[in-house]
Amino acid sequence: MGPAGGSGSTWKSSRPTRRSSDSDESSGSAEDKVNNVPCDLLQLEDFSDATLLKGLWARYESRNIFTWVGQVLVSVNPYTDIGAFKEEMAAQYASSIPPQAPHLFGMVRSALSSPGSRHALLITGESGAGKTEATRAVLQFLAMRHTATDYIRDRLIRSTPVLEAFGNAHTRQNSNSSRFGKFIEVHMSADSEVVGATLQPYMLEASRVAGDLPDGERTYHIFYLLRAALSALSSQQAPSGPFWARLAVAPEWSELVKIAGPLMAASKRLSNGPKDARCLEWFEGLVEGLIATGMRNIEVAECCRIVAAVALLCDPEIGEESLPAAATLLRLEVRDLRNFLTRIEMGLGPKEKVFRERTERE
Repeated sequence: MGPAGGSGSTWKSSRPTRRSSDSDESSGSAEDKVNNVPCDLLQLEDFSDATLLKGLWARYESRNIFTWVGQVLVSVNPYTDIGAFKEEMAAQYASSIPPQAPHLFGMVRSALSSPGSRHALLITGESGAGKTEATRAVLQFLAMRHTATDYIRDRLIRSTPVLEAFGNAHTRQNSNSSRFGKFIEVHMSADSEVVGATLQPYMLEASRVAGDLPDGERTYHIFYLLRAALSALSSQQAPSGPFWARLAVAPEWSELVKIAGPLMAASKRLSNGPKDARCLEWFEGLVEGLIATGMRNIEVAECCRIVAAVALLCDPEIGEESLPAAATLLRLEVRDLRNFLTRIEMGLGPKEKVFRERTERE
């Protein structure tokens, strides 16, 4: 629902309180109508699919991307930064009196206005609708406005690049498409402060890792980020700064660069990925995010060894070198890894095991 290929997201929750004293949606305050279209399309005299789309279009043209439809908040993705989630907007919606204008921050603020009760925010929409941006905005709003400690705030904010690196991919419709579902549970204190959070991922598109990808589709970001990082370290062209200096001298990273760097650089499966400096910036944020969640530097390197091994095993065009390299990365014998990949164990009892070769389909 939107112009120029735009699409819409919907968020379902309790609506914030309306106040007639507020004004002007662009500044985060209330408004009654934009281009004679109410901020709640249920107020239209003639409510139909046609008038709904027309109303969303009219509000979109006035840079009002949020619109109420009863209890549902609809957003039209502008595909550009219009400042909808800027700090000034968050500050206004975090005030004790929520503005009337439709906004994702207002919906979150409304949920926080009744401490002690449970609230659910369902973010849904087609690919490219802005679900990832909405999730990021909600977490940042909670982190910046409602966290009890800097430690929790840092972990909440830094979790975003980690989730997107491992769970998002470039598709024909969206350059940062989430390819998995996630249930995020944010734990609040009696004072409406974030004291913790848990995340449950599900329905990861596993076929994107090893399956054939059509033109315009890529595998998950993490493979391209690691490839760029290893290439930069191998060629000694990594950015300046303490982060990259630390990786350059760490023995666990030197070993990873030596084993996987040249092979990942030669991967045709990863050759269609981005090659600009943003990959290195994202990789730095990814590693710092993993460390912020409690992982040690050595554990982050071990995680990247597994990612590199998966990348080598999923690209048959690399050649015979990929299997021994992957086995080394996984700290396995080549024979054991080959057997694991080509055979299936069929147990006949507690002490007897039989193996059969995997079929081509398997």
